[in-house]
Amino acid sequence: MDQINNNDSEIYKNAIKRTEHIYIKLEKSKMNCLVSDLKLVGTEKDILAHLKGGPSKNLINSFFNYTTDKCDFCKIAKDKIVQLDRAHCNKLNCDRASLLNKSIKKHFIDEITPIKVKDILNDFIKFHNEIPLFILCKKCHREYDK
Repeated sequence: MDQINNNDSEIYKNAIKRTEHIYIKLEKSKMNCLVSDLKLVGTEKDILAHLKGGPSKNLINSFFNYTTDKCDFCKIAKDKIVQLDRAHCNKLNCDRASLLNKSIKKHFIDEITPIKVKDILNDFIKFHNEIPLFILCKKCHREYDK
């Protein structure tokens, strides 16, 4: 599992290709969460808690929609039993929560000033630029996250 974060490994090089051309893709995107003028208010912690689970996870799955039939690490094939996950790089501040928190902090003024969700989520996606996104089976994903 050590080689997965090695910048010179094939796994890393392939995973980083998944986050190329983000800016071009964002310009073309019509995804509702990236264009809607919906706004949020609350504490940074509350906004993070709200967006961290479903909204940001679903956005990653939809925006970085790459078709592959096997785990990047162990090469097990996807089937009815083996499912594949998108796994954020576990290097410092590259995980989903850290990137989302960075985006919230960029737009947060105070607890009563509304923030457009699209501003947070667009920056959240931009912060993925040049950060590898691995496709791992559940077993490898759990091991990698340790």
